[in-house]
Amino acid sequence: MLVRHLPWAPDAYPVSPTALSLTLTLRDLRVVAVWVHYGDRYQTRRDRSRRMVKVGRSRVGDLYQAKIELETGRFQYLFEVVTEAGETIVWGANGAGNDLGRDEPFQFARIQQRDTPQVPSWVTGAIGYHIFPDRFFRPSDADEPSPRRVPWDREPKPTSFYGGTLRGIREKLPYLAALGITLLYLTPIFRSPSNHRYDTEDYYTVDPRLGGEEDLIHLVAAAHALGMKVILDAVFNHTSNRFFAFRDAIRQGPHSPYWQWYSFAGGDRVTTDPVNYETFGVGIPTMPKLNFANPAVEEYFLQVGVYWLEKAGIDGWRLDVANEVDHAFWRKFRQQVKAKNPEALIVGEVWHDPTPWLGGDQFDGTMNYPFRQTLLDYFVGGKLSVAEMARRLDTLRYAQTGPANRASWNLLGSHDTERIITLIDGDAERWRLLMMLLMTWTGIPMLYYGDELGMAGGADPLCRAGMAWERMVHPPETYAVLRALIHLRATEPALQTGELRLDHDLASAHILQFRRETAEDTLTVTLNLSPYAYALPVRRTTLYVAGGSSAGALMPASGEIWRPLT
Repeated sequence: MLVRHLPWAPDAYPVSPTALSLTLTLRDLRVVAVWVHYGDRYQTRRDRSRRMVKVGRSRVGDLYQAKIELETGRFQYLFEVVTEAGETIVWGANGAGNDLGRDEPFQFARIQQRDTPQVPSWVTGAIGYHIFPDRFFRPSDADEPSPRRVPWDREPKPTSFYGGTLRGIREKLPYLAALGITLLYLTPIFRSPSNHRYDTEDYYTVDPRLGGEEDLIHLVAAAHALGMKVILDAVFNHTSNRFFAFRDAIRQGPHSPYWQWYSFAGGDRVTTDPVNYETFGVGIPTMPKLNFANPAVEEYFLQVGVYWLEKAGIDGWRLDVANEVDHAFWRKFRQQVKAKNPEALIVGEVWHDPTPWLGGDQFDGTMNYPFRQTLLDYFVGGKLSVAEMARRLDTLRYAQTGPANRASWNLLGSHDTERIITLIDGDAERWRLLMMLLMTWTGIPMLYYGDELGMAGGADPLCRAGMAWERMVHPPETYAVLRALIHLRATEPALQTGELRLDHDLASAHILQFRRETAEDTLTVTLNLSPYAYALPVRRTTLYVAGGSSAGALMPASGEIWRPLT
């Protein structure tokens, strides 16, 4: 028997000034009913009860959830589990018990207004598009090619410059609007010696190769006019070795006022062979890591975070290598950014379990790489059964709060990964099913530029080729598929805000099926991953089909989005 609950996020977190969301995990128990009994923590009685609902199944056990509400916002609560064997288990702060009146309850001392997770209101309808600016579009009247700029269709090298610009992105906004994109994420745009710009030289200067500050201001204004948000990349973990503070440390050694901005291993000068300072990655001399224990470093980057919100009107930040910067800084960063614009989005790059950053005091969401890895482990690696994939997907969802799930970016590829169409060897069936999942799952679906045009590409730098605009002369099937799925998500409220419920019993039969439910509507997404035809209800309205269906049966390697008829 296993019973698990912790009285803090994500197992317990505020959803309003007077209500808590509670999640309880049970394993190896045949359950008849689960109740939560609760009351004000200053009272002796727990005089309210609510039956908990089974909402999913993680890798640990079955998940039960309830929302409890008290006008005071001060909670004590105990769980009661009734089994098929007639046993009653009481679960509280001291573990298993048998006395609802005397067992020690969990306590959530008081809901504080600032502790209630809040994310921007616009995230539920957002469709994201990830752009590597140097590779998206070069205006026809751009400067003549320089010795460093390569032809647009050449295979990318680590040092290649293609000449894409911010004005080029602005010129293609109508294309993105027609596709249905509402959120643009740009990899770094500030002055840097490299094409990727993750070695920032000047955080207050837009790289002249991309155009300049006025081009950013015009891009953001034009995007806003089309209903799009613009998110920039904050590379605060490390700087370029050309950054003013590091250059001064090179010149003056320990006498530099910026020596403590970095972490040097000793000595009285900077050395690069061997490297005697912390860096991004392993000994990368051009990317020295910042020391955020230094208040001056904190203050500098807090100002950067607010500056571009004011100067250009951007809509938030994606935080590079966010898990390697201390939590204290990110808490201050959130306070500063949200004070300037409460609707700004803050998304951290965390490739592993992001729970410590998603309590509502740091990030709104993360780049959901664990979601991507789960799908790849089934659709590419063959490492999971459908049932295991379903359990892992639920594990990921319930390891975060509801708001954090809504604000996280669900992705299948990025500038740091092989492109999805390459990973699946161009398999059209798998591609359609993956895109259906991406566009119907809770969170913000994030496309990598060119996904809609079927662009392929291996690991960096091959995943960073010039955008394949020539394919728009005769748009491929991939474009039509994504445009249809984006339109469906944009027009069906259940796909944006509906609670997601996986059917784990069907997953055991190799059918991945889940519902998106609101008070007004229910949509069902079914993927037939079995070798046999799967019968769907006759009384249904089909909204989208990937693959084939016949006489109400969904063919193998096919999927359908449908609405039951009452």
